[in-house]
Amino acid sequence: MTRWHRCVYIGIWLGLFLLMVSSGWGYEEEAVSEGGTIGGRVTLKGSPPPARIYHLIFSPNITFCGKISDGNGNRLLREFRVSVDGGFQDVVVAVVGVPKGKPFDYTPELTIEHCRIGPFVTPIRNGHRISLINKDPIAHDVQAYTLKDNYTFAMFNKPLAPETIAARQVDLRAGHAFFRTQCGVHDYMQSWGMAVGNPYFAVTGPDGRFTIADLPPGEYDVVAWHPHMRVRTRRVRVEPNGAADLSFEFDAAEAKIAVHDLQTSYRLQTALVPAKMVRPDVELQQE
Repeated sequence: MTRWHRCVYIGIWLGLFLLMVSSGWGYEEEAVSEGGTIGGRVTLKGSPPPARIYHLIFSPNITFCGKISDGNGNRLLREFRVSVDGGFQDVVVAVVGVPKGKPFDYTPELTIEHCRIGPFVTPIRNGHRISLINKDPIAHDVQAYTLKDNYTFAMFNKPLAPETIAARQVDLRAGHAFFRTQCGVHDYMQSWGMAVGNPYFAVTGPDGRFTIADLPPGEYDVVAWHPHMRVRTRRVRVEPNGAADLSFEFDAAEAKIAVHDLQTSYRLQTALVPAKMVRPDVELQQE
């Protein structure tokens, strides 16, 4: 397949995928007979982009949020987590267009702890709720956005009092499949999501591996997505009671990061850090 044909294929697939997740095409639950498994690994070729640097002095709660920092008053936002041998963490791998199969009772959760939203990447369900959990003894303000191309639209804004749990509904705009959250109080608190239309998905772990089980036999398109990379797609056949191996490789040179997000240098010298800044006791971040 030539590069042109590959781009056309990806474009057609992505259009259909966006239509499915935003219009709420149905998925039927039924017992799966002789289901198979898709397993594999996602890797990143090349050196990953550096972490973004945020000086804690620009946000409130410096002492508490500084429990995770570089020790010099900066919080590092790592958007690319890659193991020594290239395993790419935080990649959503999802099977597209499965009409029926195992129960789909998934409710995503975003948890705030030590001024960090986790997980960094999570699958979401359009038209369903998402749980927001604040474990911190300070207030946060969860702002959610729906994205497509270069356009961003506000979805909801939920202030969270200290140590509280709330829920909001995900309502993607037509043709949208991606979701972004951030704290309106602490700008380094950010996370991403991708809409899924069935329960056949996984998020890669620290080694880049994933497993998707109980998939009805058949032939499927599978997507691998990271918020700063071009989507990858592959076709796979799942045999009855079979195990299909499926791997994806991303290229760090293709990373898509907006210019205003390239905060790769320190904006303030450590001499400007308040004298009361304490050494982090939860995590000492390093570049």
